[in-house]
Amino acid sequence: MKFWSFALVVAFSACSNAPPPASPVPLSTSVHANGVVEPAGEERLIIPQVTGRVEQVLVDEGDRVESGQLLAELENAEQGAQLMAAQADVQRLEAELARLQNGARPEEIRAARAASDEAGAIAQQAQAERVRRQHLAEKKLISQELLEDARTRAATAEAASERSKAQLDLLLAGARHEDIAAAQATLAAARAQAQRADAELEKTRIRAPIAGVVLKRVLNAGETVTALAPQPLATLGNLDRLHVRAEINELDISRVAMGAHATVTSDAFPGKEFAGRVIRIARRMGTRTILSDDPAQRRDAKTLEIMIELDPGAPLPIGLRVDVQIVAGVVGPPGLE
Repeated sequence: MKFWSFALVVAFSACSNAPPPASPVPLSTSVHANGVVEPAGEERLIIPQVTGRVEQVLVDEGDRVESGQLLAELENAEQGAQLMAAQADVQRLEAELARLQNGARPEEIRAARAASDEAGAIAQQAQAERVRRQHLAEKKLISQELLEDARTRAATAEAASERSKAQLDLLLAGARHEDIAAAQATLAAARAQAQRADAELEKTRIRAPIAGVVLKRVLNAGETVTALAPQPLATLGNLDRLHVRAEINELDISRVAMGAHATVTSDAFPGKEFAGRVIRIARRMGTRTILSDDPAQRRDAKTLEIMIELDPGAPLPIGLRVDVQIVAGVVGPPGLE
């Protein structure tokens, strides 16, 4: 009995001297990443659609522009002349169609009736003169040539009278449906041509596709651009909201979540921190594209891209390299709760 008591004492003593089990060692509560500042929307390259010489550039780097604002203009005298000619054709054909649809004006009818009456009177006089000379010729009092002259004058006057009557009848009857339809078709074709001319002119006017800030201006007045090998006139970006595109190491993927808070710093703004949050996490791994100044940093390291939206008011320029600290949960060694 004493032996078993002694054994239990020794056993309990050994247990009390054993070291306690190791506690999980927490990792850092933040994840570090390198990043670069970008506009919230994609940068837009402004590329002319046609070949031409730049006549004027109306913006400079740093200017804020509205969507649709004129940024630059290519030489377009020829396109402008073509548009004016097309618009003149449209106006002329519109007036012609209106005349056909509305019929003749009262003053036009009065003028046509007066012309018809006058032509009829002239025809009657010419006919009377022909009859008179016919009688004289029968009596051998005038030559045959004078009689033929009277006959010719009478026939000419009668034809003119008939034309005047026909013109009056046409005005009184109004235009035929087929004439109106033909005029409408001609007008539609002219309007389409004017629209094409306006579109060609508009291609020489380079406008902002979005509201934003001119990040870079490339071309200047006097330079030539070609549509076959387009080169950007400028680059636009929306700076109302800024993003930071960052790359996290593959070992930290599970520690970064959507909505996680982040702090952005840069040597260009010593002592200042800019807050943001994670708004996008990529679904495909990649290799490092954003490099720091550390020569020991592996360029072939596997990384995952995330996007951080900065709080409004951050004065960071586009393209600035920054350091990012993302708040993460405390994660212990694998397999431990």
